[in-house]
Amino acid sequence: MKPSVASLYQAVELQQEIPPLFIGERANANGSKKFRELLLADDYQACLKIAVEQENRGAHVIDLCTAYAGRDEVKDMLTLVGLCAGSLKAPLMIDSTTPECIEACLRIYPGRAIVNSVNLEDGGINIRRVCHAAKKYGAAVVALTIDAQGMAMTGMEKLRIAQEIYAIAVHECGLRAHDILFDCLTFTVGSGDATLRDAALQTLEGIRLIKRELPGCLTVLGLSNISFGLTPQARRILNSVFLHEAVLAGLDAAIVDVGKIIPLARISEADRTVCLNLLYNKHEENGSDPLMDCISYFSDKAGDTKEEEQKSDRLIEEQLFARVVDGDKDGLDDLLVILRYRFKPIDIINQILVPAMRHVGELFGKGEILLPFVLQSAEVMKAAVLLLEPFMDRIDDGSETKVLLATVQGDVHDIGKNLVDIILSNNGYKVYNIGIKVPVETVIEKAGEYKVDLIGLSGLLVKSAIVMQDSMAQYREAGLTMPILLGGAALTPKFVAESCVPDYPGPVVYCADAFAGLRAVQEFEEGRLTATVYEQATSTKSIKTGVRVLEINRNNPVPHPPFLGQRYVEDLKPEVFIPMINEQALFRGRWGYRRGKMTVEEHNELIAGTVRPLYQQIVERAVAEEWLQPKISYGYFTCHAIDNKLVVKADDQEYVFNFPRQQQAPFLCIADYFKSAEEGGDVAGFFVATIGAQIGKEIARLYEANAYHDYLLLHGFSVEITDALTEYWHTIMRQELGIEGHGGVGETGTAVQRYQGSRYGFGYAACPDLEAHKSLFAFLRPERVGISLTENMQMVPEQTTSAIVVHHPQARYFSV
Repeated sequence: MKPSVASLYQAVELQQEIPPLFIGERANANGSKKFRELLLADDYQACLKIAVEQENRGAHVIDLCTAYAGRDEVKDMLTLVGLCAGSLKAPLMIDSTTPECIEACLRIYPGRAIVNSVNLEDGGINIRRVCHAAKKYGAAVVALTIDAQGMAMTGMEKLRIAQEIYAIAVHECGLRAHDILFDCLTFTVGSGDATLRDAALQTLEGIRLIKRELPGCLTVLGLSNISFGLTPQARRILNSVFLHEAVLAGLDAAIVDVGKIIPLARISEADRTVCLNLLYNKHEENGSDPLMDCISYFSDKAGDTKEEEQKSDRLIEEQLFARVVDGDKDGLDDLLVILRYRFKPIDIINQILVPAMRHVGELFGKGEILLPFVLQSAEVMKAAVLLLEPFMDRIDDGSETKVLLATVQGDVHDIGKNLVDIILSNNGYKVYNIGIKVPVETVIEKAGEYKVDLIGLSGLLVKSAIVMQDSMAQYREAGLTMPILLGGAALTPKFVAESCVPDYPGPVVYCADAFAGLRAVQEFEEGRLTATVYEQATSTKSIKTGVRVLEINRNNPVPHPPFLGQRYVEDLKPEVFIPMINEQALFRGRWGYRRGKMTVEEHNELIAGTVRPLYQQIVERAVAEEWLQPKISYGYFTCHAIDNKLVVKADDQEYVFNFPRQQQAPFLCIADYFKSAEEGGDVAGFFVATIGAQIGKEIARLYEANAYHDYLLLHGFSVEITDALTEYWHTIMRQELGIEGHGGVGETGTAVQRYQGSRYGFGYAACPDLEAHKSLFAFLRPERVGISLTENMQMVPEQTTSAIVVHHPQARYFSV
């Protein structure tokens, strides 16, 4: 069970997938003048509205505080807790220092609240009472690093007090570690007080120390304290930069006005530098004071504030359009409420939302926006449509273009298909996504049932491309004529044009990616869609002649494996192979954070400021929540080569692997690297490795939850962490064979192969035929560790790899 709090309507995880947990701060009589004036006027409904506004701006939890001189705190809190409980989806933070008030509120609140706060100022009297109440009513507690000597100033003092509070809350009162959110407190760096110049540094250090020394405990911070004394514009940017630094240090939750937090990617490098210099008390080379530099810098930018204010003066339609383009959900509900008074919901979708998504697609095509940000825009689009759906007529007039999507029979991969679904759905098309491993008969049946205009088929490996080719005649015989779009890593325009187009009467179109699929659908609507044509003249490549066949050394020694036969490995820790993740392939390839039109400096800033923190968060969650469950079946077996075949002896039986040979020089074949029976025979290593099914379940959950950005990130991570596990185990097997060579764990040798002992993956370039899995599974028996085969010999879970390890010193990677 993940640490969470809850309202009457929903639970909210305290550790957000992308931290921090945002706690809205404006429903506070001490922090908000507007809230205080409404409270003094006994206007509880208006006070409630401020809480609702905080929720609409994206706050996960609402801080509620009515303590003010001359007011009956208990009465005010009980009244507002009752109103909030019935009106807010967001859980409450009961903000009071009075145990009687806290207990009264917890007694009537129908969810799991957070209590703010406890400390050791009175020596521990109140903390024991509040923590016992929290235990009784199931609440979480914010603990301030304050004791009888006052507020802790240094990181070590903050840790010391936190440890004392932990002993009371956990060992005496029975709370769990994750029931405590330690507030390390921060003091303003904007006052000029020399004793507070390192206030930000000490707070960040306190967070790091508490996260390290008190595992399981959470951290929270009242963020805006850091910038007291500065101008509003400077405060907004400084708060946003400090929040980013605090999250990197381990901050789990922040008490903020969510609407005034700016994503780091939208803060200019110059703004960021000025703020970081102040936070870290860093003096420029000229010896200038970082505080005075900050004050001077933002006074010169005062005019920019008017520009920001003008954005809110834009037409409401333009604001919604901008929300989609920027991938910004803040205030989306409020915008749609206003627009529904002026437009029908279907018109909001067709006239504002769809054009906005198409503009995003145009920006992507120009290289001005990256794929992860496209998916953020799609999330906003989807959220807007879901908010509009209850107010839409349910009559389907059949006017929208309908597309059927499926991964072909035997293929378990769905990332490409699902990205197409996301892009098409959020560009106004009706998509029927019927899943993975879909037989031809089902595609035909559903195409008729849904009366679709186009069919999109996806598949990753070579076998899937052959399935597509073979199915064309079946679609023709079934009487289908609508366009069929084909996508997948193994497909090429030539294959589609020469092997698929001729067997089907309608257009068969090769689509390299999701946006090519979008363009194809748009061309269909415009009446311009045609079948893929392969132009031989534009694609021929000159081939050098006279290349000699590679001479394979037949005198190489055969290594002595540590054992013969098969073994299982089920106790690997993810920490041992995580360092082998190819970050370049993950960030740029899987996630799409390519440089594009950015400068080198801008791209480096994106990676350092946005991408790498996302990566670290995913790694930490993957380990903490046990998404990674690595298991391996492997072994070493005697064998011998016969022409293109490798005969493997296992369990007193012989298994034959037929390896293909290159059709042009140097005419390589994997079997060439093994000795024949006449030469004395040889030895080969085989393995099947998986990170398990759990991460796949989390990926599916994100997709179903329309969390498209996170879905892309986690799926890409799952692919690369599987490759990392494969690289790691490949290294272990080379070590066991005594042929590790120059390429050790984590070295770049794995990319350029400065080592002996190639690993050839079944289904890939040198041995693309997955039928080899029949023999491999027969003697490795990976079913015991949860790995199975589809009818097309693909492995399940998707995050699984297989390979043969070849010890010959001349063995190198090649393609047939």
